[in-house]
Amino acid sequence: MAKKTPPKIDDIASFEELKKMMTSLIDNMTMEEFMDFIVNVSSKGDFDDDEEFFDDDEELNDDEEEFDDDEEEFDDDEEDEEGSSGFDDEDYLLGLRLPKSKFIGQSKQEFHIRIKLNDAPVNIWRELVVPLNITLEMLAYVLIEAMGWEHEHLYQFRGKNDIYYINSAQIKEQEDSFIGFFSRAQNRNSERYSLEMVLQPKGDRIKFEYDFGDSWVHDLWVKGARDYAPDEEPAIRLLKAHGECPPEDCGGVWGYADLLEANQKKRKTAEEKERLEWYDIPKDFNPEECDLEWLQDNVENLWLEMKEEMKRK
Repeated sequence: MAKKTPPKIDDIASFEELKKMMTSLIDNMTMEEFMDFIVNVSSKGDFDDDEEFFDDDEELNDDEEEFDDDEEEFDDDEEDEEGSSGFDDEDYLLGLRLPKSKFIGQSKQEFHIRIKLNDAPVNIWRELVVPLNITLEMLAYVLIEAMGWEHEHLYQFRGKNDIYYINSAQIKEQEDSFIGFFSRAQNRNSERYSLEMVLQPKGDRIKFEYDFGDSWVHDLWVKGARDYAPDEEPAIRLLKAHGECPPEDCGGVWGYADLLEANQKKRKTAEEKERLEWYDIPKDFNPEECDLEWLQDNVENLWLEMKEEMKRK
């Protein structure tokens, strides 16, 4: 069977056509063919070797183009309104404001769910009850509070068949990225999917990843479902917890394991002492314990804030 050859860049009429071609060809291309094609695409529109950006007579005159501090003064107030990232904080950054989409429809049941941090050096898990119609976007906030994370990073849910549930800003960012162009992942908007849409009452599992750098991957599954009583108001509650939440940005489960190992040493190096102090891990730290009451208060406060916001709307 003859191998398919990559298309020449001059034969590609549009970006959409390029995407279709890549989808059909990528599985049949060797690494060499694939890299040749990437070089071909990347080189389109490059300057010829003999071509210059500026003619000698058009060189930039530093004196004439000097920056005028008075005319171009940076407005701090404008940056504060939108945030330095260029995105509106309400749409992009976790932990600043609650998601607009909290529930889909009315719920007559609650799910008893369990979330467990995978590959951790000690058992770290939480059990909660949540309305089954809670959106995945809102559920992410609940899980972050229940675990003890600090809303400093983005998240994603990963379901069956490599379907990823992320917020709308992340979807746009991935679509515009070079990696997203070649990705076969199926992205879904977490604001438009509820927990009951992705998990059955028993047996199903999805993964919840927090912080793509440290990659804290959790398993999430339903332990049971219960009908609400006729006059019962839905609620979100943290029932049980085990294990302290690792510190943020410590290098993932392996970095956390190194910290715990260093803390057990009778003689620590100066570097180990500095890292333990930086991550606020005392000598008597017990990773198997956690402050359940404090975590429950955080989850309850989040629930109360959600209810107040829904009343105002």
